[in-house]
Amino acid sequence: MKNKLLENRGLTLVELLITVAILGIMISFMFTFFHFNYDTFFRSATKYTTQTNLNEAIRIVEEELRFADRISIYDEKEFENNKNYIYIKDSGIKIKKANNERINLNIDDIVINVEESCFKLNKNLITMDIKVEYKSHDEEFRIKYTMELLNFNSDNDLQGSIIEYSEIKGDDTY
Repeated sequence: MKNKLLENRGLTLVELLITVAILGIMISFMFTFFHFNYDTFFRSATKYTTQTNLNEAIRIVEEELRFADRISIYDEKEFENNKNYIYIKDSGIKIKKANNERINLNIDDIVINVEESCFKLNKNLITMDIKVEYKSHDEEFRIKYTMELLNFNSDNDLQGSIIEYSEIKGDDTY
């Protein structure tokens, strides 16, 4: 009579190697899946943050121009100390106020193409056409944003890279 416990030999080497190979294949698929999802999430989070910052910069420009009572647009202009300007320079949107206050609206990880970005004025609508590129993702996109000016109406269509404006306080009832 043989003892049945002694006859149970366990796994063979071939069975062990097949199990390890199957686990390796499953883990490599899982790693690829999780890496793809992480990379996609990281890129979308970066784009969201950058576009949110760019929208904030556009909102600040809109607040500056919304109640302007005089607007001129130029391609080149010597800045005068007693006038307000919005312009694109050094990969960012700049605001120079009459009181010599300067606001730099630079956005992290974004380069604004100065040659292909401009401002357009048509009646009481001003359009910002801005071409930007992500430094880290090597991607380009164009943003066109049109806002309505409440205290200004022009008969001429103007286009350029520098906005000169004077502002008055608008209606704060809404």
